[in-house]
Amino acid sequence: MNYNKWNEICFLLSDNIKTDINENDFEQNVIQALRVLDWKEYMGDIQVRPSLPVGASNRLTPDFIINSAEKKNLFVIEIKQPSIPLSSRFQQQLFSYMRQLKLEYGILIGQAIQIFYDGNLAKQDDPILLETIKFTKDNSKGEKFVELFGKESHSALLLKTFTLNSLKKINRREEHKLLTKEILSENYRGKIVELIKQKFLSEYDGELIDAVLGELKIEVTEKNIASNQIQLPKSQYRKPSDLTNRNGKLHIELVPQSEEEFKRRLLLTKTAYITTFYENGRTEQKTWNAHSFSESSGVLGNIRSRPQFRKGKWQELGIEKVLVSIEK
Repeated sequence: MNYNKWNEICFLLSDNIKTDINENDFEQNVIQALRVLDWKEYMGDIQVRPSLPVGASNRLTPDFIINSAEKKNLFVIEIKQPSIPLSSRFQQQLFSYMRQLKLEYGILIGQAIQIFYDGNLAKQDDPILLETIKFTKDNSKGEKFVELFGKESHSALLLKTFTLNSLKKINRREEHKLLTKEILSENYRGKIVELIKQKFLSEYDGELIDAVLGELKIEVTEKNIASNQIQLPKSQYRKPSDLTNRNGKLHIELVPQSEEEFKRRLLLTKTAYITTFYENGRTEQKTWNAHSFSESSGVLGNIRSRPQFRKGKWQELGIEKVLVSIEK
């Protein structure tokens, strides 16, 4: 049932709309999507662009506020044209509504759906992004969205469980980054050397161990870099001259191929994967952390500005081509 409802929401908010739909028309589609979730305007479930007083002279006008049967505000929704990437500016607008209305949950709807949380379960000042859901059919995240924000199944306990699980995943990722950084640090290298020395002290003289270690170079590197250095049969790659443009530029492929579409999705995911192919058949994949990438940034220009992809350097390194993809 939830999959059917989610697929209908995809139809209303993505599949069946024009690319240049304006925000007013998109608002009507969102209202239809809310009806799919069983929220009804005539029953007082939905407030559409309510004008709420803030202080003595200001007013607040969010796009939608969803109410309980007791007319209690449950969550706020802000919408943006699907043709415009969801940006931090739009998020900040939603955050202001959440703060003013003292609501823990806010939803941003445009090219995708983003769910934000602002409560005491999160240890940060700004509301935190719990999930980004793309408009793809039979999406398990979409099914979960229907369960969380459908009128019949909506509950504080369900949302709390979802929030705790999401925060746990987010914290796990951050802890992973911090631990990786610590292990790769110069300070930790000395600890590894000391551990090796302690291991052999019962068998060898300390001075001998120091002498041997002094002749060795001990390094810890990220495994994903080494593991992606895969040897390909020579028949699967061509010489750089076959792949470069006539102007001598490094051949860069995007997935999706359209730079405009790639940029749109990168602004949503903030992560991409850069795979470098070398003349000798070796490949190397690295993660592109694109949190500083903005609407004014250029995709190809950003990639070509990297030291290893600059003119002269990529030829020196024997780089054949570069593949940059949103999906891993």
